[in-house]
Parts: sequence; structure tokens; C-alpha cells
Amino acid sequence: ANELSADQDVRIGQISDRFLQELRGGKNPSIDEYLRRYPEIAERLATMLPAMVTVEAAGQPASEGIDQTKQILPEKLGDFRILREIGRGGMGIVYEAEQASLGRRVALKILPRQSLMDSSRVERFQREARAVGQLHHSNIVPVHSVGHHDGVHYYTMQFIHGLGLDQVLSELRKREHGDV
Repeated sequence: ANELSADQDVRIGQISDRFLQELRGGKNPSIDEYLRRYPEIAERLATMLPAMVTVEAAGQPASEGIDQTKQILPEKLGDFRILREIGRGGMGIVYEAEQASLGRRVALKILPRQSLMDSSRVERFQREARAVGQLHHSNIVPVHSVGHHDGVHYYTMQFIHGLGLDQVLSELRKREHGDV
């Protein structure tokens, strides 16, 4: 009885959307409460909700932060040709890259070299990649691959054209304050 009906799949999507809204709204929702409230899908939620918390936390700047200076990176990293930097976050730097073997554009997230000195940061980066890789949701970009090349840890995701969330939020803040 591990297979879910289409109705259950829709319900899981709605519940995870609600959980994510609460999480992003600073309400700190209780995973245990969600599991008690929805026992018929608790097993699936028990995997999904903690992964969502991990992904959200990884998107927040870490207290130690990453060095904001440009990291010198080769034009290629294994099978990937790096095209441009997209953004930086608490756990890494994201580049637009082309995966040569498949001829597709990807978002390539790397752990900066200075983070390799801290085994807890490497483990946190790997946990983030695994957590994102386990999620299947329309609002979460899928992970294609995880690996390391020449000492650089990375994972790749579907590349989505458009503004970054940081740019959208910055624009919304400007509008709230009447700067636009």
C-alpha cells in the first residue's frame, strides 16, 4: 500500500504547500503536528517535511557566511562548462553551466574551496543536495546530479530562466517602501 492515489498525491502537494508557506512566514510549523494531523500520509510527510526545512535553511545565509570575493574557478568543471555566476547563498555559489555530455543548461551549485576546511560544512552541503534530491514538488527545482571534481563538491539542478528570488524580494521591498 505504498503507492499513492492521484487524490493523495494532490493532497500531499497541498499540505506541503501550506507547510512551506508557514515555514517561510516564520511560523515554525511542527512536523510532528502535521504527522498527527494527516496519519494516512504521515509516512510520506515524514520524509518530505524535514527535507523542506533543510532546503529552506540552506537558502538562508549561514552565520559564518561564504567569502564574497570571487572564487577563481576554471571555465570547466568536469562535464560542465561554466557560463556565468547566478548567485551566492549561505552554502554555496550557483553558476549557469552547460552540461557537455547532454547538451543542456543546468544550475551548478558548488561548495566554495574555503569551505572544504570545515568538514561540517561539507556534510551540510551534501545533506542539502540529498534533501533537495528527495523532493518532488512543482515549486522545487529538481536535482540532476551530485558529485565532486578536482576537490570541488557540486550538485546540478534544472536551470530556470528568470529573476532570482533575491532579486524579486529586493524589488518587492523597494515597492513597499515607495522607492519605485
